[in-house]
Amino acid sequence: MKKIIGPNNKVNYGVYDEPVEFNYKDFHLLNFFGKEIRGLRKHLALHMFNYIGINAGDYFIGLAAVKLGYMHLVFAYVYDYKQGMLFEMDKKGPGSGRLIFPVDPDEYSINYNTAKNRMVLVKSHTRNTLALQASLNGRLEISITARYGLGEYEPLRVLNPSEPYRWTFTEKCSPIIPETLEISLDGKKLDPGPCPTLLYDWSGGYLRRETNWYWAAFSSPIPGDEEKVVGANFAALTNEAFFSENAFWIGKERTRVTRCIYDFDLSDLYQPWHIWDEEGTVDLHFVPQADRGERVNAFLIKSNFNQLFGAFSGKLSPRNGESVEFEGIRGLTEFHRAIW
Repeated sequence: MKKIIGPNNKVNYGVYDEPVEFNYKDFHLLNFFGKEIRGLRKHLALHMFNYIGINAGDYFIGLAAVKLGYMHLVFAYVYDYKQGMLFEMDKKGPGSGRLIFPVDPDEYSINYNTAKNRMVLVKSHTRNTLALQASLNGRLEISITARYGLGEYEPLRVLNPSEPYRWTFTEKCSPIIPETLEISLDGKKLDPGPCPTLLYDWSGGYLRRETNWYWAAFSSPIPGDEEKVVGANFAALTNEAFFSENAFWIGKERTRVTRCIYDFDLSDLYQPWHIWDEEGTVDLHFVPQADRGERVNAFLIKSNFNQLFGAFSGKLSPRNGESVEFEGIRGLTEFHRAIW
């Protein structure tokens, strides 16, 4: 099992298609001038988040746990493509609070427990397991189990420099087919449709103090061909220094993509987006329908983001396979700026 930190503070950058020893404590974090940062300042610089997206019939459900050292965040939402946003929850607090977030991308149990909220997110590559149990604000109940792991799927796992003295590890995968999925809101079960799918994102490390990204992701059966599923994760402005974190999946087969170009109107995010790459493996158009956003201007953090719900149409062309064309696959894009 390869360690992410080697001798002499060497970060073993690369693509990890095997389990990893996440020995982050062996890393010596350095400041702008190469002097070591220790103690509380180093602890506060470690950031992690885990996001699960659920494409279920007429609904898109998102849930995430975020640990920023000096604060924690747990959020969830239910978006109905016919009725709009049905549920939103955003719980922030100082330090770790009631959030237990182990620093290991391969084997973990994330736990969040308060008087009105409970979430347990378990992932194990050795057991090929992904499971989520959540009860939020006395309104939203989610239960998911899925066979997920390096023996079942081909997730994209890359370790990149964030800047000369910092690094980020990320794991993305889409689409994941759940074995069981139950969602209820205000005591009413939501119909997940004939073929619900999941998208997964775990990222952690010593990210840039100022981090920006464009993001696009989807996970879905192809309309008119429900037996074929596709998924994608594309990002720009972050973590491209050595190894791209862009990929798409047709079924369980992964195609890595070098760089993606985002053509959209920053002054009007509701205008259509065009996402493509120079090699011709990705050519997508995204039409936004709704968004959720936030503006935070606080002492330690600033955040400006819009996450847009909508539909993708276009073509994905694996290098050694047949191209897949589709229309109206539901998914997300995001424009995000953060100082954290």
